[in-house]
Amino acid sequence: MIESTDNTDLTPPGVNAAFSTPDSGQARASVFMVRGDWAVRHEAAAVAPPAEGGAMRDLWPGLPAAYRNGFDAACSTDTARVYLFKGATCVLYDFVQNATVPPNASPASIGDRFPGLRKDAPDFAEGIDAGLPAPDGTVYFFRGSRCVNYDIEGDEVLEQGTIADFWHNPDHPDPGIADGIAAAFNHPATSNGYLVTRDGKRYVECDTDPARHRVTSGAKVLRDRWPYRTFLTLLDEFSGRLWIFDADSGQTIRQGQTGRKPGGVVISPDGFRVLATTLGASGGTGSLVLLDITAGTLKTVEAGRSPYRVAALPDGSAAYVTDTSDEAVYAIDLATGNARRLDIGPRPEDVVASPEGDRVYVARDANPAVAVVDTAQHAVTGGFGGDNTASCMALTPDGTTLAFGIVPVNMVAVASTSGGGEPPLVPVGQSPEQLVASPDSRYVYVANRGAEVKVIDVAAIREVTPIRVRDRSNAIALSPDGEYLYVTSQGVDSVQKLRVSDGVQVGEFALGSALERYAYLAIGPAWG
Repeated sequence: MIESTDNTDLTPPGVNAAFSTPDSGQARASVFMVRGDWAVRHEAAAVAPPAEGGAMRDLWPGLPAAYRNGFDAACSTDTARVYLFKGATCVLYDFVQNATVPPNASPASIGDRFPGLRKDAPDFAEGIDAGLPAPDGTVYFFRGSRCVNYDIEGDEVLEQGTIADFWHNPDHPDPGIADGIAAAFNHPATSNGYLVTRDGKRYVECDTDPARHRVTSGAKVLRDRWPYRTFLTLLDEFSGRLWIFDADSGQTIRQGQTGRKPGGVVISPDGFRVLATTLGASGGTGSLVLLDITAGTLKTVEAGRSPYRVAALPDGSAAYVTDTSDEAVYAIDLATGNARRLDIGPRPEDVVASPEGDRVYVARDANPAVAVVDTAQHAVTGGFGGDNTASCMALTPDGTTLAFGIVPVNMVAVASTSGGGEPPLVPVGQSPEQLVASPDSRYVYVANRGAEVKVIDVAAIREVTPIRVRDRSNAIALSPDGEYLYVTSQGVDSVQKLRVSDGVQVGEFALGSALERYAYLAIGPAWG
């Protein structure tokens, strides 16, 4: 992992290239998204997470060496052969044969491959941002705020102009692409296309027919049409070692190091990063670590003396970090890294955000046990939970119930977020370590250092049948659909994947070495 402490702009980029390939007999029609040196493949007809993803050097070893760590743009054809662009060079690559297309197996200059560009649009010969095929066999090339329609057979520019004029449709007057696009691709065998905005996270639909080229929609979120996979991340509390897995297949996406003695981990709402806390060296200021999942780059921002747990607002605008030694919580802007401190009371531990992002709940050793932070006012505006010592927490997705562990008495409190009085308590065996709520808000699962995961019925406020596990449970995560539970513990060398309905183990993710101390698990949709 590469570390950078430049926090002037923490916003991660989205995809930077995309292309499609038609049905070939060997492979189904697919859409590929590229981000840096990583790519994912979606089935073109499905609205579903990608069928696969990985580093390009592994997916496509036949790529020229200079292209294996990423390329700038791609332009599909009506076959599995796709033009790839990097800098001022271009190569034609066959994604079924996994080989460059002879006789030009090595990258050539764009101007040599498309001489009409050098003649009539010379700046395009210096580099291309995106390419898009048209149904008549021509292609569109994009650079900056401009677009050309190019005849490959005749090697000539047929039409050129600004993107705003070229794709204008009065029904969608401001689609957000006038200043340029990051990627473009077509839906195989149709004239329907997609233009991805410069941030790589949104798209507009378009008609690619040269006789009527125009945008046909406003801007939409790319991940809504081309969803992410679910990733599971595991952090060793002592060493700071981090693992990221595909939660379905167990594929290792990344493994590395965050920092010393971290206290919590989450996947950011935008799906591009893992957020974790870490102590500073020699008693210095601690940090919030932002690890780009597929790029592998790591940035840090200051986050108090002893940062511990972390939660991100649902819109991804900020992260909240508790500081156990400073009786504070820090609100950290995830675009700039700017941090705002707020007094929160003694021994703040866990922190969770409401579904709307208007409130943050902080567990502490005080009366009331849970502080309510208004995120707009940046102020503590209330509290609930009675005279307890709150530690780990889980908020039900409907936002109505907050469960929190009370370690000294081996109990979990089931509190209404509307507040009021001492909440009822449910015994959970040994010490509660991590809590997660089911997506339907009916259950809370409790890791408790025992050889089972306790299950609390939220409405009945009582324990129901627990889920047996192989090792003492310390860290747990629940799949977004609520069907699978992931469990690990101190000193083990794997993560168990269990089916919630019957407790049967259906998978195991090897770590390669044992965890040194307690662990933290988090799960969520992520790019890659």
